[in-house]
Amino acid sequence: MPDLKHVWTPLTIGTTTVKHRIMVTGHTQLYGKDELISDRHIAYYRERAKGGAALLTLEQQAVHQAGMNYHAGCIAWDPRVIPQYEKLANAVHEFGCKQFVQLFASGAQGKGTMYIDRWRPLWAASRIPSAIYNETPLAMEQVHIDQMVAHFGLSARNAKLAGMDGVEVHAAHSQLIGEFLSPAFNKRTDRYGGSVRNRCQIVLEIGKEIRRQVGNDYTVGVRLSFDEFLGDCGITPEQTKEQLEILAASGYFDFFNISGGGYHALHVAVAPMGSVEEGFMASFGKRAKAVVGDRAKVFIVGRILDVRKADQLLAEGAADMVAMTRAHMADPFIVNKSREGREDEVTRCVGANVCVSRLIDNVDVTCVLNPTMGREQYWGDGTLEAVSPEERRKVLIVGGGPAGLKCAAIAAKRGHTVTLYEQSHELGGHLNLLKRLPTRQGWQGAIDNLTRPLAKAGIEVRLGTTVTTTMLLQEKPDVIVCATGSSYDRTGYSPYRPERDSIPGVEHQHVVDVANATRRALTDPRSLGTRVLIIDETDSYLALGLSEVLAKAGVQVEVVTPHLFVGEDTLKTLEMPHLFPRLKAAGVRLTAQQFVEKIEGRSVEIYDIWGGERRTLEVDTVVIAMMRSPNNALFQELRHSFKKELYRIGDAVAPRKLEAVIYEGEKMGREL
Repeated sequence: MPDLKHVWTPLTIGTTTVKHRIMVTGHTQLYGKDELISDRHIAYYRERAKGGAALLTLEQQAVHQAGMNYHAGCIAWDPRVIPQYEKLANAVHEFGCKQFVQLFASGAQGKGTMYIDRWRPLWAASRIPSAIYNETPLAMEQVHIDQMVAHFGLSARNAKLAGMDGVEVHAAHSQLIGEFLSPAFNKRTDRYGGSVRNRCQIVLEIGKEIRRQVGNDYTVGVRLSFDEFLGDCGITPEQTKEQLEILAASGYFDFFNISGGGYHALHVAVAPMGSVEEGFMASFGKRAKAVVGDRAKVFIVGRILDVRKADQLLAEGAADMVAMTRAHMADPFIVNKSREGREDEVTRCVGANVCVSRLIDNVDVTCVLNPTMGREQYWGDGTLEAVSPEERRKVLIVGGGPAGLKCAAIAAKRGHTVTLYEQSHELGGHLNLLKRLPTRQGWQGAIDNLTRPLAKAGIEVRLGTTVTTTMLLQEKPDVIVCATGSSYDRTGYSPYRPERDSIPGVEHQHVVDVANATRRALTDPRSLGTRVLIIDETDSYLALGLSEVLAKAGVQVEVVTPHLFVGEDTLKTLEMPHLFPRLKAAGVRLTAQQFVEKIEGRSVEIYDIWGGERRTLEVDTVVIAMMRSPNNALFQELRHSFKKELYRIGDAVAPRKLEAVIYEGEKMGREL
């Protein structure tokens, strides 16, 4: 894309000059070790620098013990951080990339008992609990504020001594400094509360202290939520314009990184698939630039997935720098591939938000479609070893779902001769069903990501082929990989009722599994009748997507689960706040902590798992969305007849989440 003149133009930010206008904002990986960034961190950022990014911002670094809130989080105030910071700076500078450090404190967004040897009260602007963690914090007194300000300065000094190119004060997303800026969290009556000017006071003090520690020849900026999406009770765009004027006039800051949302609206800040338009925060950047003018540079975020879109935003004056953060998680080489005209090789982010789900679970973050994320030390660019002509083997892969597709692409890229068999007439496995549900069209992008490498790698694909053991043996392969997936069963077995093997009555013809029910409903939503009960233990989108399809067609739908609430997984991927209002508006009844005792004809007996009265529901169809079983019959046959290398991967081993089976496909492809 050499024609994109705006995006490829260098930019000077304070004392830092970047080679173009694409950056990666601070985002959480949870790779820390002993409170320091790890070599896994360094490999992660180095890969994105190698891939062409102009500017990277290190994940949030706590400036004070009272500001920590992740088990594998990292600190910045202690001088022992300097050696690892130096390693990171050198790693990214090798590729002409610049590295900033994001400095933060968590405020009420954490748990005071997270670290067993350092239980403490949370520090916050006011005694307002987090909407997520619900722990009442200590309203910071002056001594606490002075400590926090001083530690921001010490942390910035460490970053400069280590050779980092700049620091960013995290004052967004309901973290501590963002709490001071927000009327939803800041109820103070002293000089830090009340007016917008007073709520900016701590940011000004931090800016002043950082400048005292690092001088004026170092790049310093602030990240802000332009709109908290809380209406007048939170930070509004008009308030942010006042904040920007106050902070820009101080002269302390060289850039403003504009985002949005907070812990009440994470589903907007990190928007999932099908929920927002690409670049949806662009108007915030334009308004910020109108206030800031030439006094500082403006960065913008907002689900920007394509370099052409970034160039458009720059041309429209939405920002000076455009962030493509999740896009770089999915493909660290998106910039180089785009610049070299290899856009068809880019793995595109689809907004599945597995990264966010893992963050919420407080475990190492990775990308559902890029299993090399977090594994760059051994799976990064240049680690895929080509086989010699003598080692080249004939590999047959049965199953064109995510695991099989990933395995085929990697094995062929290494030099093996690969043939892929798929029983249906399209590749993608169960993603082909998901992509047809409301707002789920992004799954086609995932299929495209997985299938694009096949032709380039010279893989023979045989669609519409029902494979038999005899057929495979006639091909005389060296290796067979069974990636035959799994199927939803309709027994109704539940681990919550271990005394029985099934729900009594599941043998009735009007009881169907969720996959077949969804296929029927997508063809004719009324084919399941006018009253449908969905029994769900998957916690995933499929059963809820089906309920939306049915309800929009006028079908009465109830979703019942024994779990604490319906669709638990959709909360962690941030889909629930987008999905549930639609379900409620369509009339879907969501019933948690209840389960089915038995099915008798069209009557279903439902009970509360904690006891009490039972009820009977009259339905036309009962949909079972519970366990999945591996499709492993072919593998079991081959174990007795194929004497060379035989493997199975993905759901054919054990039905699991998408990220697990794609990882397994990558791993197998590398090991063949």
